[in-house]
Order: sequence, then structure tokens, then C-alpha cells
Amino acid sequence: MSSTFIRLRERLDRHVAAYARALSWDLRGVKLQMSDCWANIMGPGSVHSGHLHPQAVVSGTYYVKTPGGSPGLKFEDPRLSRFMAAPMRPRTHIEYPAKAGRVVLFESWLRHEVPAGGRAAERVSLSFNYHWV
Repeated sequence: MSSTFIRLRERLDRHVAAYARALSWDLRGVKLQMSDCWANIMGPGSVHSGHLHPQAVVSGTYYVKTPGGSPGLKFEDPRLSRFMAAPMRPRTHIEYPAKAGRVVLFESWLRHEVPAGGRAAERVSLSFNYHWV
């Protein structure tokens, strides 16, 4: 891993540990460790279609630069495929706004996307995955 990201990883490690405690995960005998980290530079109208992060446990994004109109992370209700004969629901997705300096963590199995934004400048974020070790 590039030394450029070591300070970021050290700070994120604390957030991920607190996240695991908040979810009451039993981490005896295992450790969560950052395995991947990448930069996202999304220009006007860019989109990242719905996906998840197989093999990872915790995923997240740290927002570096978020000009006005930058879309956030949009999460799909994981029960969506089970609503076959159910009445319509007002919210099957929830979006967490992109804000510079904000970290958003989520379990890696949760389907998410970045919708297109009508901004004039690039949105910059760093995304990452944590695995069991």
C-alpha cells in the first residue's frame, strides 16, 4: 500500500473499529484490515451503477472534494427483491449526501450506487474495503 494512504488508513481503522463495536460484531480471534483503497474522480454527469463489494466485510468512502450538486452514496433496501406482492413503499433507496471530510461506512454486501450529478466541477473521493485477517 502506498505510504500516501497510511495516515488515512490509520484514521479509518479507528472508525471501522467503532463501527464493528456499534454492530456488536464478535471480533475475538480476527481483525479487520484495509485491503483495497482507490481514488474516484467523477466529472459532470458521471455515474457509478449499482454494485456491491464481494469478499469484503466493510466498505466505505471518504469525501475529499464535493462541489455543489455532488451526489452521495445511494443505498438500496436489501429487502427489495422480497417485496413481490407487497404494496409500494415510499423509500426503497436512501442517499447519504457527499460532504467533504465525511466518511461513510457500510457492510460490503449492501448494494449501492452513485447517481449522476449535474455539477460543473469534479467530485473526488477515496473508497476502500476491509477484509477479515
